[in-house]
Amino acid sequence: MAGIIPGDELRRLQRRMNRLMEDWGLTKLESRYLEEMQRIQKRIEDLMKESEVTSTDRDIITPLVDIRETEEAIILVMDLPGVDKQDVDINIVEGKLHIVAERRSDTEVSEKEYHKRERIYTKFDRILNLPVAVKAEEANAKLTNGILEVTLPKEIITAKRRISIE
Repeated sequence: MAGIIPGDELRRLQRRMNRLMEDWGLTKLESRYLEEMQRIQKRIEDLMKESEVTSTDRDIITPLVDIRETEEAIILVMDLPGVDKQDVDINIVEGKLHIVAERRSDTEVSEKEYHKRERIYTKFDRILNLPVAVKAEEANAKLTNGILEVTLPKEIITAKRRISIE
């Protein structure tokens, strides 16, 4: 998900800014506010570019995550509302944790029955760099009421050892 502000809203805002500049006569180079208005317009254009993603990107949500570290493990907690455990895929590769989940629709409903339909996303995807080495083979996860908790035991690092020089 590229951003919170929909592209249509940004385009509307940009048109209003253009009209405002024209109404105030700020299109002339001698205007002392022109530079600031142009900076604002440039920022709006950048936001519009960020919001213009492909349709497949719009359907993928990057879920928020809490990561905490104890002496024994890294513990990750992530919200995956409406997802069943068989629809979650968790992998550890090269020090990164990759979680992909999909929310599936149970029923087919005709579009004409809806007054408003905003819940159209179907996929969650998140890749996280792990702060320390973990024992991937001992990792475990549980999904309860839409909350995924992954526990990754840390690799035991041997104590500091002094090496004598011969």
